[in-house]
Amino acid sequence: MNIEQVVAEKFKVLGPNQQQDVLAFIELLQSQVIALPTSGELRQADAIIARGIARAQGIVPQTPELIWQRFDAIRQRLANHSASQ
Repeated sequence: MNIEQVVAEKFKVLGPNQQQDVLAFIELLQSQVIALPTSGELRQADAIIARGIARAQGIVPQTPELIWQRFDAIRQRLANHSASQ
């Protein structure tokens, strides 16, 4: 017995409400099919990643403390900006 037959047999013994739930689940699975990226999209993603790596490699290393100080300053500016609107 193949999987299709097993599913059909199990489906037959369910009540109408459960059959409706199974159908809804199958339709949900079918709607979530995601298309694979095209070769153009992959090239574009590769280019973005390459630019990011090059940019990261060109940055002077900083201590975690300095990074957090700058982050906190930006967060505070954003909070002040939001409060003033």
